[in-house]
Amino acid sequence: MEDNDQLEASGHATAAREHVYSFNRATRWGRDQIPAQTSDELAEFADLAAALPQAFSQLSSTLEQALADQALSMDSMTDECDPAMAIGVARLHLEEARGLAVDLHKHLNAAHNATAHIISQGVDDGPESMPWDQP
Repeated sequence: MEDNDQLEASGHATAAREHVYSFNRATRWGRDQIPAQTSDELAEFADLAAALPQAFSQLSSTLEQALADQALSMDSMTDECDPAMAIGVARLHLEEARGLAVDLHKHLNAAHNATAHIISQGVDDGPESMPWDQP
């Protein structure tokens, strides 16, 4: 993959998606992960979610600017024939997504805060392994 400073915006979006997919695969069977690691991951995802509202606003502005500066038309794969209408609909969805991302950040941050102080003593092998039960 290219250096992050040299990626275009679409390259960053693609890389973010690929990283989340990789995270999903890496954590699919992570049963021995301690809560502190999960808490750290929640903090990272909360930070990611906190950046999404700005990204969505910038995408909306990019569409608005394209409408003002470019000669736009629609392809034949849609019934919509007015690019201004399509951009208006997209901008409404981006505004809704922006609000949802704010809520997502709040929830992820709350989950991080809830798990930030959990200490793991290792895997519990059952009651017979508890030190206070040993003679």
